[in-house]
Amino acid sequence: MDYKLYTLVDITNTGQHRPEAGKEQQHWKEQNFQTVMQTLGMRANVICTAKPVAIEVAGPVVGFDNVPDIVRVWRMDFTTPVDNIYAIGDDPVEALREDFEMVPYISGLDEAMTATYHAFLTYGNAKNIVFQKK
Repeated sequence: MDYKLYTLVDITNTGQHRPEAGKEQQHWKEQNFQTVMQTLGMRANVICTAKPVAIEVAGPVVGFDNVPDIVRVWRMDFTTPVDNIYAIGDDPVEALREDFEMVPYISGLDEAMTATYHAFLTYGNAKNIVFQKK
């Protein structure tokens, strides 16, 4: 089953797994990407089919109704071998929202927003990550 996520958090997959002098930002971005992959993987084996890319888009177009302007978001596509693994009731991505709510991330990277809580928020006006079934 194919999914996509959009987030206001910098989850760039840099491949910088080790902290090195002068490459701290790349390491922290990679840590955010790994946090996303590990959280996705709590319920299923996940394959990232399109690495995160930063795009400029109007917030409501991708599900950020609280961000009416053009904003930088990261889009990532992924798939699981099990159909509807993230479904709860009629909502095909509710389990993702539950799993990601309040998972911490490293802020202050290339985000266009100022973080208040430094955690993924999936509900309400402060949400910074959304999920969609393709």
